Amino acid sequence: MANYEQILRTASALFLEKGCKALTMDEIASVNGMSKRTLYEMFHDKAQLLQECILLMHKDNIARSERDLAMADNVLEWFLHSLSSNEPNNMSFYYGLFSEVKKYYPDVFMNVVRDVNSWHRMLLERIITRGQQEGLFLSGIVDARRLSLQLFELSVAVADSAVRNYLEVRHDDSSTCLMLLLIRGISSEKGIAYIDKYLENNKSLLQ
Repeated sequence: MANYEQILRTASALFLEKGCKALTMDEIASVNGMSKRTLYEMFHDKAQLLQECILLMHKDNIARSERDLAMADNVLEWFLHSLSSNEPNNMSFYYGLFSEVKKYYPDVFMNVVRDVNSWHRMLLERIITRGQQEGLFLSGIVDARRLSLQLFELSVAVADSAVRNYLEVRHDDSSTCLMLLLIRGISSEKGIAYIDKYLENNKSLLQ
């Protein structure tokens, strides 16, 4: 039988794949090789399990983001790597799940997802501020805080399932292209040159 953290990691992957409404406790118990009764002895309902999964994903995301930012030579290197990577190291990976959580589990949303969203918005502000200091983003036009709010709101909007269905695009296509264009739009000439050189060597990012 899986241990506590293994259960959370398995359930997290299932929540991201199937959504929080469709996924059942029976499925989670079965995948983890345990009875539903044993699962309920650990988590009194699906809402508690969902909340614990989100907290674990958030903890992992913070550690990964801080590690990768510390290793990157500049913010565009970090940003472009995050877009081309298969790792869930940006906010767009979680939008679909968070939209469902807000609709079907409002208490969980208020307890944790709101704070998770706030952290990602503040991370975006830090990235923009660092990019301005590195001369890669425009400065003196809009301050980093206001710009981070606008970029965050736009990225949330395009990731909404209704928007994706209307545009008939996959989530990964829409979010990757949007974020790339938004970041390029706030970049200085130095930043644009950096992005264009990267895209020249990584054409698949826009395909």
